[in-house]
Amino acid sequence: MREKFSTPLKSPLYPPPPYHYKNAKLFLALFNPTESSIEKILPEPLRSSQLPLAGIMTGIQPCVETGTFTESALLIQCMFDNPETGEDEVGVYFAHVYADTDVAIASGREIWGYPRKMADIQMKWKGDTLEATTGRGGNRLFYSRCTFDEDGEWIDSGPNINVKMIPSVTGEGFDVSFLTAAYLTYDVHKGRSGEVEIELSSGPDDDLSILEIEAPMIGLYFDCDIIVPPGKVVAEL
Repeated sequence: MREKFSTPLKSPLYPPPPYHYKNAKLFLALFNPTESSIEKILPEPLRSSQLPLAGIMTGIQPCVETGTFTESALLIQCMFDNPETGEDEVGVYFAHVYADTDVAIASGREIWGYPRKMADIQMKWKGDTLEATTGRGGNRLFYSRCTFDEDGEWIDSGPNINVKMIPSVTGEGFDVSFLTAAYLTYDVHKGRSGEVEIELSSGPDDDLSILEIEAPMIGLYFDCDIIVPPGKVVAEL
């Protein structure tokens, strides 16, 4: 165990962070949700920001350490108390996350707490128009479409926030229950923007009905390099 980071001990599934994504391709479909739905979806002690903001992220993630995978996520802007500074800080809560490799799912869940599930994730270009879909069990969960006709600016939205919880082997309670923060760094090579279309649908094991879309905002696309560092515990749950 001193020599290996994950199980199986003789052939670990994934190495320790940091993870480096080279020339990642990120599509952000941002929208304004209703304030009441934000309050329902954010777990305590997270709080809604002054301007309710959410989005669907779809990305191709060429990870040096774990191999290339495709990912999508439902993101919620939030506020949390930073125990190191004693001040309020803006972050992005990962409410629902999907990926398409076992390494990405296990490492994301076990290290940082990203609630990843297996899904079929597609990003398809037609000229300057990009369509992204996430499907699971024959049900389409996320759909976003954008025709990019302007430059896009990167938005610094703070750390990635996750609930990391591991049930006890006894079946009662949890061996781990923390709120975590990961401060990713981004080197953006190119950004584009345009008007966006967004659809959220639920499946038998994926209830997305709690989040209501009030109005779409903007679609953003970036080619970038990303470093995902070890995270920090910001609260015990």
